[in-house]
Amino acid sequence: MAVTLPDPFSTVTGLQEETRTHAGYFWDNRHRDRPDEAVVQQTLFGAGFFEDATGRAAVPEGHAMLFTHAEASSYGYPPGVTEPYRLRYVSFRLAGLRGWFERLRGEFGAVVRMPVDGEAAAVLQEIGRRFNARTFRDRFQETELLHQLLVALYREQVAASRSLDPIEYGHHYLRDHFRSPVNLKGVAARSGVSREHFIREFGRRYGEPPGELLRRLRLEHAHRMLRATQLPVQDVALACGFARRQQLLPRLPPTLRHHPRRLAQSLIAPRQRKAHWSDRLDNRLTGSAAWRPYRTDDHPHPQSRAADPRHAKGKRLRS
Repeated sequence: MAVTLPDPFSTVTGLQEETRTHAGYFWDNRHRDRPDEAVVQQTLFGAGFFEDATGRAAVPEGHAMLFTHAEASSYGYPPGVTEPYRLRYVSFRLAGLRGWFERLRGEFGAVVRMPVDGEAAAVLQEIGRRFNARTFRDRFQETELLHQLLVALYREQVAASRSLDPIEYGHHYLRDHFRSPVNLKGVAARSGVSREHFIREFGRRYGEPPGELLRRLRLEHAHRMLRATQLPVQDVALACGFARRQQLLPRLPPTLRHHPRRLAQSLIAPRQRKAHWSDRLDNRLTGSAAWRPYRTDDHPHPQSRAADPRHAKGKRLRS
């Protein structure tokens, strides 16, 4: 029996540019029945409004509202306003892009920045051109362009936080560049605040110091690389942002401190492989009963070693 797999491809269901001039333009998303359909609606001129459980917010020029159908929200033309509200929207099936859409809204809210001459606006125009001319090469390209739109929106929010919220910008910068040789002084300077202020406010907001986040991101990435590649620890350390191998080694579990071949051997049953000196050392440090001091059956005590003619000075055994 064939297994039905989920469809990961997103498709555009509508894209149009409109101009609204009165409060009759109003939509309540609770009355729509397509929960898998999302909308990105950009304001080209004037302003619209968006309202959800957090309250009502204006959506002026250079911004966009993000919402899904069948959710508890509404939007439209603001009452008491006289200037026209010009907009461009795209509605699309979320499918495999749901994670991106929810992450974007979860971090930055339902009303986000979207400059008219920005990267996201250019991608939206390209989607509109291909949608209206029916020139999408295939569903792969259609999904790819919608993905580019969400990525561009996310990037623009991070860039805007540099002036609006330096601490948030620094948080995103660390996550984006932890594999590079960055330091907290440089990140704080890039964010426009002092190192001390950045460290204090960062820890207060995110629950861990920025230096700890940087080490954790690098270590997690190193674990993944050591398990997935045949690179030596030195190369992995540099690829993860550590300045040298010694900064990574103490933070690794014993099975990952050696060349990947050693890790492969550690996955084999103990009786099928030859013990390595590092295994005996680990057992000694952990108090394992499998470890015991080196003593042969012939010489249980060090004193008896001297009586063995094989170890006598100046004597050679005949073969």
